[in-house]
Amino acid sequence: MKIIYVCESCGKKIESDTNTEIPRCCGFEMAEKINFNSVDDILDFAIEKEQDAQRFYTEWAEKVKNPAIGEMLIELSKQELGHKKRLENLKIKGYLLSSDDKITDLKIADYLVDIPPSEDMDYQQALTLAMHREQASVNLYKMLASLAPNDEVQDIFFALVEEEAHHKVRLEDEYDENILRDN
Repeated sequence: MKIIYVCESCGKKIESDTNTEIPRCCGFEMAEKINFNSVDDILDFAIEKEQDAQRFYTEWAEKVKNPAIGEMLIELSKQELGHKKRLENLKIKGYLLSSDDKITDLKIADYLVDIPPSEDMDYQQALTLAMHREQASVNLYKMLASLAPNDEVQDIFFALVEEEAHHKVRLEDEYDENILRDN
């Protein structure tokens, strides 16, 4: 995988094989663009993103003071680990099964303010944080699908969009049942 940095002011490009310090041009940090050389690069990137999410939820499960929220975050961590394992399996088998389930996006996260994690967050804040993180994953994979060099790669990203959308819907259902209906 190559990282290409692009100056959004003048269009200058710098290519790098590794994550180095973000270069500057025209007085600003250059925008990072990822260039995948193979399907394996794409899968490695997606696996890394799922691992990051799993680490995030595990880390915050240990930090929060409320044990019930910690348990919810551990469950989210396990789901991210499951996604990672599916992607690793995809590298071996060569395909990712998509679901025929219809996904109904309640769009609850669209109307909630994004919040930073904190040790004192309550259940509503933890759900809000998780919904925003899942929506960010959906947006990332949709963007990558739009940049895919061919249908095979695009299909992989759309399957990942579906995975993350399912995750978000489960969180929104939980929010709807336990937060909105209680208010």
